[in-house]
This record gives sequence, C-alpha cells and structure tokens, in this order.
Amino acid sequence: MTPTPLSPEDLSVLDRATTLFGRALAAGLDGDCDACPGWSRRDCANHVLGGGLRYAAYFPRLPESEIAWTRTADHAGETPVPALHRTSAGLRKELARARDAEATVPHRLAEITVRDLLALRVFELLIHAHDLEPRTWGSEEAEELAAWTLGHARSVVELMRSFDVLAEARPVSLGADSRARLLALAGRDPASA
Repeated sequence: MTPTPLSPEDLSVLDRATTLFGRALAAGLDGDCDACPGWSRRDCANHVLGGGLRYAAYFPRLPESEIAWTRTADHAGETPVPALHRTSAGLRKELARARDAEATVPHRLAEITVRDLLALRVFELLIHAHDLEPRTWGSEEAEELAAWTLGHARSVVELMRSFDVLAEARPVSLGADSRARLLALAGRDPASA
C-alpha cells in the first residue's frame, strides 16, 4: 500500500483550530478554569501549549524523560497567543512532513497514527478553547471544526477515555449541533455550546 500523507485540508483544520484557541487565550488567564476542576486558566493554557511540544516530540520518539518538563512549564508566559504559535510550530511541521498518515507515533498512553494525533490535537484545541472562553464557539467556523472533529477524532477520544483522562461522555439532545455533540463526547455540558 502506498503511503499517503495528511491532506492540505487536514492541516488547514489544525491551523483554524489553533487560531480559535488563540482567540480563547486572548480572553486572559487569570482565575480558575471552571470546566477543569483543580486547574487555573493558566494551567489549562499551559496544558495545551505544552501539548504542541509533546506531540512534536513523538515524531523523533524522544524518551519521556526529555518530554516531562512540558507538563509543568509556564509556556504561556506574558504573551500567551504568540507562545501558542511558537509551541505549535514544531508539531505543524512534523505533521506536514509526515509521509504516511497511518504511520504510528508513541503517544504517552498508546501508539496512535499520525492521523489520530492530528485529530486528537484538534479535539484538544477546540475543547480547551471552550473551557477558557465559551464565546469562541459562537461561530459557524467553530461548528465546522466541531463537525470535522466528530468525524475524525471519535475513536482516538474513546481510546484516551479508556485511560481515564476524559470524563464519561454525556447525553445530548436529538438534533443537537456538532458543537454540543463534541462537548458531550468530551464529558462537558452540551448545553454550554
């Protein structure tokens, strides 16, 4: 079978989700993150920014000992939006040059495909954008990104849930839009979409 890289459209989804998360970061990082009990807004931001660094490190298969620092560092600093783009650039580059979207990378919890890593990153960016600033989800673009994520990330989200890193999925009303369904899949209140 001939290797197939990620499509430009898939990479565009990543870029759009990163921009959406940047809008949430611009709302400020003071206070608690109500959607993530025990985390401040800065903790949530640093989790996502550090994720860009961690996910990029999966490609050269760096050992956990060289990645662990990304879980505790203050990546956001005083300029969180530029920090987002800086910490995301390496992952974007690795995804763009990956020759085979079905090749595996060693996520800390399980070996997953490059395609699933992309979908997991988009999922993380969208859900945590909502956690930081629910108003970021008021656009048609957010609805389109949520629909893409539902179509591409469901299996990897369920894999992550099997490791107890996500709350149980919540019920959603019949006819709910993609944003509400994605929040429910993430274990968040779909009524807040």
